[in-house]
Amino acid sequence: MDWRRRIEVCSTAVQGHRDDSGGAIKTLLGLLDDDDVLVAFVAKEALLGVLISDAGARSECVNGVVKELVTTSPECWRREASGFRFQVLRQLLKVESGYESVQDDSDGGEDEQPGRVMENSCLQEILQNIGAVVAMVRSVFAGPHECPTTAAPYSVQYEALAFLSDFVERLCNLEKGEVSRLVELIEQVIVLVGDIFVPMDYSSQPTFLTCEVLEFFGDFQTALECWKDQTLGEESDIVSGAYKKWLECCLDWLMESSCTSTALQLLDSNESSNVSSHEVFIGKSTRYPFLQQWLVLLSRIGVAVLGVVPDGTMSTESQALDQSDKQPAWAKQIQLPNRRQLFAVLAEQDDVMIEVLNGLTRMASLATARGGISKQLDRRFAWASPSIAYLIAAYDPDLLFADLVDTLGRDHLVLLDLLVSNETKMLEYIMRYLRHLGAHWNTCKQKLLANKRLESVMSVLIRLRLEIDKLVAADLFPFGAGPLTRRLVSIEHLYEESGDEGAQRL
Repeated sequence: MDWRRRIEVCSTAVQGHRDDSGGAIKTLLGLLDDDDVLVAFVAKEALLGVLISDAGARSECVNGVVKELVTTSPECWRREASGFRFQVLRQLLKVESGYESVQDDSDGGEDEQPGRVMENSCLQEILQNIGAVVAMVRSVFAGPHECPTTAAPYSVQYEALAFLSDFVERLCNLEKGEVSRLVELIEQVIVLVGDIFVPMDYSSQPTFLTCEVLEFFGDFQTALECWKDQTLGEESDIVSGAYKKWLECCLDWLMESSCTSTALQLLDSNESSNVSSHEVFIGKSTRYPFLQQWLVLLSRIGVAVLGVVPDGTMSTESQALDQSDKQPAWAKQIQLPNRRQLFAVLAEQDDVMIEVLNGLTRMASLATARGGISKQLDRRFAWASPSIAYLIAAYDPDLLFADLVDTLGRDHLVLLDLLVSNETKMLEYIMRYLRHLGAHWNTCKQKLLANKRLESVMSVLIRLRLEIDKLVAADLFPFGAGPLTRRLVSIEHLYEESGDEGAQRL
């Protein structure tokens, strides 16, 4: 039988809920492995069509399809050439939005419930087979005996990571009572990081894959923060313990894998580098996709580590032992990008730039809140304190903000555009910086004066406040500006009261 006819017959059988619909589903799943990519693609589209569009099919077949896919043998995953299996899983996870166009127009508020139930059901099925899920991801990155030369193509590896990211994003609103499964997921991912992402040679991977690795780390971090905030009582203690293990895993990954060393080598563009070729990391929309993602993740992990409430103390000797035992040699001589390099990487993407600046400023605030790094860090992170302290010292929040002002051409209108944009965290960042500036005015003022930056920073802030006042008076400002303008006015008062000559020239 012609393959087109065969796929059509299978689709009809599933849509008609015939007795042989189960066999038809298996046939479509089998065609996903076809050597002809066109056949595999058409089979994938047909399978998704019957599962998403037909209510009867989805209630009877979807969980079975999900289980069939996630429990596929590692040997089959290693032979995966198209990534269509992962695409099917991703679409089924997103099925709720897909059902909106097929629900009827009858009255009643229950129309959307089947889609919601379906999505939760998919999540539950995947959670119940989380060990198999991790095994399938491992199998596409490393062949038998963890040999990367027999791994699946890069495109399939990308689809595997994209599926994992989609999966953990949808776990943020998981119902209570699933803590044991979430902890199992965390433990499985930690093992996966150690087996795959620590030994990975990031210098030889294509940009789209390395960026997706960083994207997954960020998505998993977000999901963990969500779970930690939602749980209470004994469950909260369990999740918090697993969360600390994850952060320790992230620090190990940053220190031990080639990801950080690759990023640092790539930043040094003035010297020749053995890091594959710089073209590997060049994208069409931006020159620095890998570096931008790395800086975002670095700042997020730093904030998370500093935000963990310490659960005990260590002696100075124990801290020193941990640091010498766990820090690699290159980390002890770490040379982060200077502020000029930092803005060269970040300035192409406003949202990324503001997120990193916000994270670095938050790290500085957290570090000083309890009297410094040594008092702030949980004991299991003490070995990383020199690197975190260096990160905070290298990126002083006052000089970073002054650099941002210069990067924007000292134009308060550009700053205003970022402030009202819903694509950046500019409002959160500027409020955080203004709190820092007001709380440490004398120190910040002297620092900016010493670097001849005080006048330019204050000039932009004052003009920004005047422009906001005009927009508020004309009812054109998109949100309540009261807290922001009060902060700006208080900084102006401090500036004027300081008697600085710059205030007279302004």
